[in-house]
Parts: sequence; C-alpha cells; structure tokens
Amino acid sequence: MVIVTFGIASAFAMQGAWLILPFAGLEMAVLGVALYLVARRNARWQTISVNVDQVEVIEHGTSREQQTFQRAWATLVHERPRVSGYPSRLLIRSHGRSLEIGACLVESEKAYLARQLGQVIRLAN
Repeated sequence: MVIVTFGIASAFAMQGAWLILPFAGLEMAVLGVALYLVARRNARWQTISVNVDQVEVIEHGTSREQQTFQRAWATLVHERPRVSGYPSRLLIRSHGRSLEIGACLVESEKAYLARQLGQVIRLAN
C-alpha cells in the first residue's frame, strides 16, 4: 500500500504537484495508526474455567483481569438486542455482578457457547 501510494504521489510530484507528497505521507501515517489499533484490539481473548465450586473468567490483552463467580449462584444470560442489527450479549451474573463474555463472537458462536457453558454451569445445581 505504501509503495503504490508513494509511487502515484511521486508521479504527480514529478509533474509539478509536489504538495501531494505530504498528504500521501499523512494518509499512510493515519492508516498505520488505524491498523495498529485494530491489531491491538483483536489481540484480546478470554479464558473461562469451570471448577467444582467456581467459574473463573480471565481476560487477556493489554492487561490481565480475572473475575470469579460462585458456580452454584452463577447464571448465564443471553440478552437479545433491543434494536435489530445489533449484536446480542452473553453475560455471566452472580451476586449483583455481571461480566460480558464472547463479545467478539458472531451470533451462532454465542448461541453455541451459551448452550455449552450453560450445561456445564447447571451441573453444579
């Protein structure tokens, strides 16, 4: 992308439109920052561990956050969107706390995760 952009900008600069070069550099800088931010956001993941007495969710990414729920009291809620076209939310709730899991999954993957995780959590009850 950089080679093509600066190739075209150089051709215009040789024709006398030298002012294109700084704007091409600015465009490539903005593109680089946007790609960096997207890559950083996509480097997040969650690990869900279900033990005998607790459900533990560890969020990995820029920082490592851990939340633990008592398995006997944990409930899994699959909230449908209020507005058509928006994604649903999958939440683990217990004792007034809730945590969204699988926010980056598509709807079919969220439904599958809800079924599988719901079965595992219900085994404690």
